[in-house]
Amino acid sequence: MQAEVRRLELSSNALRNLDPHPRYVFALVGHIFNELMLLQKWVHISRMPPGNPGPQEDAAVGVTMFLIRLLSSKVYEALNALSKKKVADVLRSDYFGAVDGLNEQWEAVLAQFKKLEWLGWIRNKAGFHYMNANQWAPGLADNMCDGAYVYVGRRYGDTYFHWAEMTAALPAMKHVNSADPFQGLEQMVSELGHLLEGITDCLARGLQAFLKKSGVGDKLSKPIRFEAPPFEPLALHFFFADERLGELRQPARNWTKMVTALRRCCVARKYRFRSGSDFR
Repeated sequence: MQAEVRRLELSSNALRNLDPHPRYVFALVGHIFNELMLLQKWVHISRMPPGNPGPQEDAAVGVTMFLIRLLSSKVYEALNALSKKKVADVLRSDYFGAVDGLNEQWEAVLAQFKKLEWLGWIRNKAGFHYMNANQWAPGLADNMCDGAYVYVGRRYGDTYFHWAEMTAALPAMKHVNSADPFQGLEQMVSELGHLLEGITDCLARGLQAFLKKSGVGDKLSKPIRFEAPPFEPLALHFFFADERLGELRQPARNWTKMVTALRRCCVARKYRFRSGSDFR
């Protein structure tokens, strides 16, 4: 299957003519848009429909729950960053103000965000931090000790602590709905999806308006078609088949190979990194 995009060249002169703060806001908004879109895609392709109990299904649930916590945390951070006065002023004038009704739509997004107290809870307790014993306690009740298990394999990468992952997911679900945690999860996913729909629509339309108004958007290429995987689960896995099953590999060696590949890629695109220690 193929995907299609066009390459929009950015005017170097127009970028240089931007004052430092508007240039920062342009980079920030584009970066936030990329991260939120990527995490939404990862959540989608991490899901595995129930019906095939076993390691793949168990791990898929854990991966999806992890990504929902990470996405929730990033949404919380993104809206806080975009709500800071110096950033918000630029957005209202140069981005949303250039599209009829978009400022009002953005205000509705921010109003919705303020109602979702659980976003901040997840960010602070289960997204960007590890819960302490008291915060983790709702997932460690006696009834969670029944039917617990771990998957173990010949490699570290084939070991999955299923029980630990399920106990880590429960506190956030119970925070949203203590009486029915799974109803709480349903509420989280529904409210997060609605909020993200508004965020991405506002940012995309605002960025489009800014590129046109500022002259930063320059030449648009012809359509570029390229091979891309279908947008269907399951494509983001925990377990992998590997013909090198018996090969002992040090994790540090794998990271070194990855950093070397990243550095070569960046150098090819004129971005310079001194050493592997720059990636942290």
